[in-house]
Amino acid sequence: MTTTSTTLDQGHRFGGAWTEVKLEAVSDYCEFFNKVLVDQPTAHKPFERWYFDAFAGSGTRRVERAEGGLFEGKPVEIQTEDMAGSVLKALKVEPAFHKLAFIEGHRGRFQSLEKIKESHPERGITCLHGDANKKLAEIFSSSPWSNQKGGRGSCRGLCFLDPYGMNVDWSTLKTLADTQSVDVWYLFPLDAVSRQLAGKLDRVDDNKQRRLDEIFGTRQWRDEIYKTETTNDLFADLISTSTRQFDRGQIERYAKSRLNSIFRYASDPLPLLNDSGRQIFSLFCLSNSASDPAIGLIQKGVSWVLKKHSAR
Repeated sequence: MTTTSTTLDQGHRFGGAWTEVKLEAVSDYCEFFNKVLVDQPTAHKPFERWYFDAFAGSGTRRVERAEGGLFEGKPVEIQTEDMAGSVLKALKVEPAFHKLAFIEGHRGRFQSLEKIKESHPERGITCLHGDANKKLAEIFSSSPWSNQKGGRGSCRGLCFLDPYGMNVDWSTLKTLADTQSVDVWYLFPLDAVSRQLAGKLDRVDDNKQRRLDEIFGTRQWRDEIYKTETTNDLFADLISTSTRQFDRGQIERYAKSRLNSIFRYASDPLPLLNDSGRQIFSLFCLSNSASDPAIGLIQKGVSWVLKKHSAR
């Protein structure tokens, strides 16, 4: 749907060209996931396939572009187009998911999700309003997921973690890993994390340090990302200075190593770049399946996705 306006309205706007790459990559994997599992473990009694969108937004995303101007011989106008977000893309996946859970903290965007649910009464949609970390904890501590141990059970899931910044708690990643039956696509906020990690550790305030503890799931990042040197001042007093040693590439590799501490499989990331060519996110696929054949299939699907979308 396209509308024309000379002023900006208050729709749900986010991202750039990288957003479409991200959404298509996850959507492609959703189709791979469902095709692989459609007749598993048997054609007569297949797994119940769930999709979780933890930061679902409104279901659509609004894109704006300027048209007209001197060379086109007409006034500049802003073309506004509503495009499918991750929610609508998940609803279009074939084979279809049996159950879908959409979580959103913003009241207005949540109401948009409720309307999507109402328009698809046959799709087994659940809409949850609130903090995604808390809602995911509630889901996986309740039936049917709480009845599954060690990945054994009738349900398999795919969770998309697309946070508004650094909003995914380590405990949430641990909860998903502990299911051993949910594949995770996690949009790691590389640019935001890199900006929080100032050149000197004493410039990272307590609130930022606590948030980084949640992002990395450890306090050890202080000793691993920063190097502490001790010198004497003019009065022979000892002065300790902690200086960041990691560049952005090393921060990304460190994040992957931390994810590998709780997931058996953490993919190479799909780098997502802004219009200036700066990498702002790293999109990881994660799995903690106890099944080696399952891990092998996941690697196959992820390799296909990365090959298709990395060049973009």
